Amino acid sequence: MNTYKVITISEGAAGMRSQIEGLASLISESYENFDLKLKSIFKNLPIELIPTSNFAYSNLSLLKIEENTILISCGKKSVKASVYLKRKFKHLIFNIHIQDPKINYKHFDLIVCPEHDNLNFDNCISTLLAIHNIKFKKNIRNKNTINFIIGGPNKYFKFQQQTQEKILNDIKFLSNEFKVNVIPSRRTPRGLIEELSKIDNENVNTFKDLFNPRKYGELLSEGNLQIVTWDSISMISEAISSEAGTFLYKFEEKFCPKRYLKFFDKIIDLNFAQFYNQNLKPYEISIDEYNNNLKTKILNKIQSNLRFRSSNA
Repeated sequence: MNTYKVITISEGAAGMRSQIEGLASLISESYENFDLKLKSIFKNLPIELIPTSNFAYSNLSLLKIEENTILISCGKKSVKASVYLKRKFKHLIFNIHIQDPKINYKHFDLIVCPEHDNLNFDNCISTLLAIHNIKFKKNIRNKNTINFIIGGPNKYFKFQQQTQEKILNDIKFLSNEFKVNVIPSRRTPRGLIEELSKIDNENVNTFKDLFNPRKYGELLSEGNLQIVTWDSISMISEAISSEAGTFLYKFEEKFCPKRYLKFFDKIIDLNFAQFYNQNLKPYEISIDEYNNNLKTKILNKIQSNLRFRSSNA
């Protein structure tokens, strides 16, 4: 692997950290994380009104760039910081932003974004699966164990009471045959988590340590199959990355946006996932080819920059 110096910048939120670390690990064996501190007067402003200046951040001056560096940013608060650092350190920085930066794409050497963002520029690489930093363990899969991963309300899905009752009933049904690890998310309704905790069945284990990505990775590695509520492309991507069969759990179908349906069609065509039904048959997949192709595309973009190619040849 190339020995690029890689620095990630973000506000430090778990979702953003997962994406930047996932991308950083594709590029280099090591990287540094830098948590930005945007001054309070700018926190509620749209991106275009945040100054492209050191003044906007209370700690950006602490970041020193003295050699060729891959700078990876993610999140609204990091956009202007990346642009500022690129202007300040010029040829020493190859800056990559994850997701649509919502400003002129020419400010970045590379943008890595989900396919559903529909960014079609020369410096954009689109990904089918969401990038993440979840680490998996080999050879610990248990044929009697499954994972049921639950999201929560967002701008598309309401997680109505009927939905929550359906999830509870399906978990109870599955526990007749499998040990079920129930993995809620930060968005999962508190009432649903409480009801899950009341299930008096040794085959149902509700995972409550939501801030432990290592344990999350171990659970995904252990599960012989993954059932994931279909409200989160990120959660579905993480489940698929475990290379155990992934089953999409439908609910509130009338609210499902077209871009989600398009994503589902693609991952099903690739045999990365299937729709859930109660007659589950475990299967395995490999995403090595997908990951290798993505890595090659990103490294080719970096190496096409003459100054970075020459310093890491």
